[in-house]
Amino acid sequence: MTTGTHLYTTNLKAAAALCTLGFNFSNENPVTRIIRADGKESTVFWFENFNDKGEKASSVLSGMTSGGDALNESDPENVINYLRAFAANRDTLIDIIRSTPRLIEIERNGKKIAVCENASAETKAKIAARI
Repeated sequence: MTTGTHLYTTNLKAAAALCTLGFNFSNENPVTRIIRADGKESTVFWFENFNDKGEKASSVLSGMTSGGDALNESDPENVINYLRAFAANRDTLIDIIRSTPRLIEIERNGKKIAVCENASAETKAKIAARI
């Protein structure tokens, strides 16, 4: 969204792309944090409308959000497509990390073994007894 000489977004990925592409934060209020009536919090990032290369912040915002698929189709090598892919891949990796059970290291008598954190207490005890 634009307001005069500034663009704002609540989209963290779009804000990161704008920073990466050299868009300056608004000097007035670069970030606004709002606690809404429903108790949830919103963060709004404010940027200048143009970077020093003359690129439009609204074009980046569109490419990072609703216009991303169309941009990818019309200009597959556009840097915004790579930024979108990076952000999507990061989200996928975070989801994988969060869904992967951790291994817990057990050490006894100088020997170590790793056991899945989801293993039963009985399984953990049996494995610990073997080392």
